Amino acid sequence: MTARIGLLHGLGSSVSVWDRLTGWLPETTRVRAYRLPWDAADGSRWAEERDSRVWLDSALRPGPAEPDVYLAHSFAANVLLDLLVARGTAGCRGLILLSPFYRPSPRAFDWATLSHYLNDFDDLIRAGILAQRGAAPDGALLEGMVDKVLSRIGPYGWLRFFELYTRTPFLDLSKVDIPCLVIAGVRDTAAYPRDCASLAGALPDARLELLPESGHFTMIDQPARVGALVTEFLRGLPHPAGRPVTARGAKI
Repeated sequence: MTARIGLLHGLGSSVSVWDRLTGWLPETTRVRAYRLPWDAADGSRWAEERDSRVWLDSALRPGPAEPDVYLAHSFAANVLLDLLVARGTAGCRGLILLSPFYRPSPRAFDWATLSHYLNDFDDLIRAGILAQRGAAPDGALLEGMVDKVLSRIGPYGWLRFFELYTRTPFLDLSKVDIPCLVIAGVRDTAAYPRDCASLAGALPDARLELLPESGHFTMIDQPARVGALVTEFLRGLPHPAGRPVTARGAKI
């Protein structure tokens, strides 16, 4: 059950979102958490490029230690799907998608949907902050943190997210012809469980796991459960010949 796993964080998040999960991954995995420009640590200049695949393609540029399994959350899961549809899945044995965004039909997008993702976007940012901190800071501090993250993401960052989301009905998912595991939180009000189920149904070889006690950040809410699901998924993949067995959390 050896694997090289690439961890891809979502919009406005950072590599730290994986801290609680990595200890629950199998000891035979080698793990690399990629810092991606949409962490917004340097602002939203990255979003001036309309095609977010450019950034991910650059980060994942093939090399001798390229991951063969990807575990991607939220916005990164969608960028990854978009990239694999475009370039193919060669070298990739499996995908684990946490809280991906998807709609099966363009008719599923209406003005109410736009209003929700625009006017309630701060709720998603707030949920991420609360999940990572484990305890709520006082109201003024929390709202200041939310405003800071929103400012860093900026309108262009939000547009990159929503444009990618609205293109999901047009993805030729038949090209993502590798085993996939979709994990969704029942309490997620951003990447809705029903939409994650639709995505799992549209992929050629995918299954859905719903976590009743989780919201959008399943790997933080229930790291042991997500780790167990990842372990089970990896056991079902074909064994990669020639992959060395190394200690948990070793960098690629």
